[in-house]
Amino acid sequence: MQKTRLYRVYWIYTEGMSDYKTQGYVGVTKNSIFHRLGQHLHSKRPVGYILRELKDTGIDIKVVELFRGTKEEALDKEYELRPNRYIGWNIQAGGNRSTVVCSNCGKYLPKGYSNSKHLCTECNDYDGKFTKGNTPHNYGKGEKYLLIDPDGNEYRPEVFTLFCKEHNLTPQNLRKVAKGTRKHHKQWKAIKL
Repeated sequence: MQKTRLYRVYWIYTEGMSDYKTQGYVGVTKNSIFHRLGQHLHSKRPVGYILRELKDTGIDIKVVELFRGTKEEALDKEYELRPNRYIGWNIQAGGNRSTVVCSNCGKYLPKGYSNSKHLCTECNDYDGKFTKGNTPHNYGKGEKYLLIDPDGNEYRPEVFTLFCKEHNLTPQNLRKVAKGTRKHHKQWKAIKL
């Protein structure tokens, strides 16, 4: 008889949160949920920054198991709870599935891929040569950052350098802020996703 590894779907939240479908962080792990919480607390991902900030302010962080099953069942449950990007503290959709579709042909784009028009490479009129006015084939595939302006507004630009140009920011300096070698750039904060 072959053993089947069980995976856990967990929810990280704070006191006052009651809706696991829209608040906090939902994830899947094959380890203990408390072990995974410890990994998140030391992570350089956005949820790690959020959890450390909450811990530093004295807010109690809680974790609870929502579901237990095979890997496929757990991923399906995570997708059910987080079908889209940017729900609660989650940045990607759950279940390790593609959620962005080409607006022209309806084909699913690779997970994490999107461009301003949400077009696949076949529909993007890319002929292999970049000409002025055309969208490059690698548009939106660069490094991802969470940027916080001086007023506390958060931005997740698809194209980091274009965003910097539009807001009169220096990309190199914001990268240094994300690495921790600078505290801020023109009062802007940056976190690498």
